[in-house]
Amino acid sequence: MHRLLRTTAWAVGLTLLLIVLGGIVRVTGAGLACPDWPLCHGRLVPPLEDLVLVEYGHRLLASVVGLLTVFLVVQARRARPGPAVGRAAAAALLLLVVQVLLGGLTVHVRLVPAVVAAHLGTAMLFLAALLVLGASAYRALRPLDQGAPPGLGTLAAVTTGLAFGQILLGGYLSTSGAALACPDFPLCRGSLLPPGGGPVLVHWVHRLGAALLALAAALLAARARGAARPLRRLAALVMLLVIVQIALGALNVLTRVAPPVTVLHLLTAALLFGTLALLTTAAFGTTVEPVARPGRLTSPGEPAPAGVAAWRRVATDYVALTKPRIVLLLLATTVAAMVVAAGGWLSPALLVYTLLGGTLAAGAANAINCYWDRDIDAVMARTRRRPVPAGRVAPRRALAFGAVLAVLAVAVLGGLVNWLSAALALAGLLFYVLVYTMWLKRTTPQNIVIGGAAGAVPPLVGWAAVTGRVEVPALLLFLIVFLWTPPHFWALALQRRQEYAAAGVPMLPVVAGEAATRRQIFAYTVALVASTLLLVPFGGAGGLYLAAAVLLGAGFLRLALAVLREGSARAAGGLFGYSIVYLVLLLAALMVDRLV
Repeated sequence: MHRLLRTTAWAVGLTLLLIVLGGIVRVTGAGLACPDWPLCHGRLVPPLEDLVLVEYGHRLLASVVGLLTVFLVVQARRARPGPAVGRAAAAALLLLVVQVLLGGLTVHVRLVPAVVAAHLGTAMLFLAALLVLGASAYRALRPLDQGAPPGLGTLAAVTTGLAFGQILLGGYLSTSGAALACPDFPLCRGSLLPPGGGPVLVHWVHRLGAALLALAAALLAARARGAARPLRRLAALVMLLVIVQIALGALNVLTRVAPPVTVLHLLTAALLFGTLALLTTAAFGTTVEPVARPGRLTSPGEPAPAGVAAWRRVATDYVALTKPRIVLLLLATTVAAMVVAAGGWLSPALLVYTLLGGTLAAGAANAINCYWDRDIDAVMARTRRRPVPAGRVAPRRALAFGAVLAVLAVAVLGGLVNWLSAALALAGLLFYVLVYTMWLKRTTPQNIVIGGAAGAVPPLVGWAAVTGRVEVPALLLFLIVFLWTPPHFWALALQRRQEYAAAGVPMLPVVAGEAATRRQIFAYTVALVASTLLLVPFGGAGGLYLAAAVLLGAGFLRLALAVLREGSARAAGGLFGYSIVYLVLLLAALMVDRLV
């Protein structure tokens, strides 16, 4: 374990150095000193002179960090210190892969601000993953005895999210020419609320975010007063770093973004985000001290008393009604359609408005589904802990919550995007609720097939948001998601056949048997893989997407064939898990293909 901690410390130190060197690359204008990738001027070792030396040094250090991370992951697997360390190591490895791809993309798209910001944000997440890995390993050796005060973990997580948003916005500012859009401080163009939009608005929002971050840090420090000493120290360090960061931000403006100040500003941001990641991990990893009435102790399995983080429990339950994991997958299809429709980079405002409306629409459909299916959910082990069947949210409140979200979704999409996207989102919502949930789900084994049309609507919404029309590529994306749905859900149904039977839901394995279901899974998989190839001749997709579609489709077909031949729960579970990864990677390949 001590070796693991030492390796992690080296990885953290080199990652901080890499982030600083990335800042030096940016302030010196060396970002395109190597105009190609992964080579530099077509060579593995280019002439090391002028700005090439800076950019090439950055790439070499990134390679060292990458190799050290792979070694760290192997070391973590051998040490077997616990699931938390394993998850952090896996997250670090995944983020490393994403960061390498973003590094190459940054060069290929010639330093597009959004890509540069994503590259910076992924670097910060990678640093956080390494710190969480180290903290988890350290806690396995020396656990904290004293618990964190109620709500400290949630407040730390919110503050971490604010800091991450500031980092992304700061990365965008520095490369979009908006760093001096407000040339004075603390006012902006002599006003508290400056006129105009564009770079001035972006810069002003960044300053507003800094004020909110300072407020959150102050609340965090106050909340940590009753915590263990390590938590108190981390909270105090957060407050100190926020003050330093705001001072450096002001100095950035006053010195006209002098390179040393800019690099220090970046380093402080990395230290602040890393400290917040450590604090959040430590706060959630300690035992919360129960608040007990005099003469009465609260047992571990007993619900916490009223007033102890009650708002957090309520918020968590209402978020759970929206089924956020499903929403994220639907939003991925929306973003892919928008990127393809735009033929490149999107307006950030249009992207935010569309995703907000899509989130509200999908959340509304899922919340109403939770209300209607509460009797079924109470029977099935997979769903009985949902807020409504568990009794944490009253049915009528879940229904009202869903209705409010639906109204907001239509208002956001119609008012801020266009009315075609709003109409499509509403149609998908109504189809999911009225056709699938209230009718098909309890009456026919084809419920998933027909009902899958509702889940395939988000690409149409995304396309309409950008173009104001529904065209052939959007319909092909609709078809892909539509054909993906049956093998995805039937693989789950094979594993949960007894639960669906007990709940009286006529899923295909219950009605037609497992053998027929396995044949249908394979048939739909063949149709799905074939449909993905249609985007090349009819959707404008290129060679990169074609290669990804073929490779990913081959994997899907192999697993579907295993389900057909073996008929085991393990094979079905493997197909179900892969189907999610398949769709995400397919959409990612489509977007990268269009952007590059």
